[in-house]
Amino acid sequence: MSPQEATVRSTTTERLAEGPARHEQLAACGSGFAPTETAIRHAALPEERADQAASARRGATVGVRPIKALKRFVKRRLFVFCQQLNQLSFWIQKRVIRTSLELQRCETNLNVPIADMDSDLLGMYIRWNGHHVEKSVRYERTSGRGSGKPLLLRQAIDEWNRRNYPQRRWIQWAEDNLADHKRWEETGQPQLHPSRTLPAFTPESPIMEVLKNRVSTRYWKPRPVEDEKIQAILEAGVYAPTSCNRQTWKLYVRKNPRIEELNNVSNKALRQKAPVAIYITIDKRLYPEIYAPAEDAGIIGLQLNLAATSLGLAGCLMYGAETFNQAEFRRQYNVPEYRFMYLMFLFGYAAERTLTDKRINADELAIFVD
Repeated sequence: MSPQEATVRSTTTERLAEGPARHEQLAACGSGFAPTETAIRHAALPEERADQAASARRGATVGVRPIKALKRFVKRRLFVFCQQLNQLSFWIQKRVIRTSLELQRCETNLNVPIADMDSDLLGMYIRWNGHHVEKSVRYERTSGRGSGKPLLLRQAIDEWNRRNYPQRRWIQWAEDNLADHKRWEETGQPQLHPSRTLPAFTPESPIMEVLKNRVSTRYWKPRPVEDEKIQAILEAGVYAPTSCNRQTWKLYVRKNPRIEELNNVSNKALRQKAPVAIYITIDKRLYPEIYAPAEDAGIIGLQLNLAATSLGLAGCLMYGAETFNQAEFRRQYNVPEYRFMYLMFLFGYAAERTLTDKRINADELAIFVD
């Protein structure tokens, strides 16, 4: 045996100081040949093997950490880059080309010939122009003000009637605005209707109780909602205010044929199992503003929610927009490309009552300014 072999064998013997398995491990390491590194590693005591394993894990972790750190760094830089791109885009639209993507989209749809507009676009066009006529006649007449929109409104109403579309309430409202405009041109005086007053509400009115008792509910009884109540909620929704009276909503209503007790309150499960789901979409074609479509969706969502509360129902308003699979939604319900789903209202007969004392106080809400 060479001196090197003797040294290795002696070292191995010292490492296996005690234990009945010592001789078997020695036999595995010695038979006239120098022991391999693997044999020595397997001959180590349990404590040493644990140290070796921990060391190996630390080495692997050291290799992984720089990769994770690099990924986080790249993501942060990309996020900052995207923010800067957004800021640059807004600056270019405002300062250089002096328009916006939303305004371009709106102008493109305004330039569609009235005869080529679909019913949704034509209705929106009537309500929007009617809104501008209504605003114009509330002031004293000045030269050159309010002359273009009445003509466009008249042409759009005539096209609606030519197609034999139903005579909706807002068609009559538009005709009334044109009548106001005619009187306004003749007299030059603001056309106001003080006789059309609103009911007098007080803090004791039932509406205040409805407002205070609206809660978000995610558990419902396995009880279907009556069609009459669904229709009443939808009817209340049409009285929601919208920017420029565009009324561009389209509500896709889904009644769940099989109502089950919910044991899962994830967003996906709620959409599938809610007794009634209303998908609130907005036609964005005549919105030059960036945030007005989302505003209109939010307002009608609250209107639906309050109406449901007044009828003894409860629900949950759920955000959609970029977190929602818009393409799949369009395919499933045959939704036009120009419609965007911002919000869902899921409701039914509540199986639980959420706490109402979690609301902030009014003195926390308001900041009075001069």
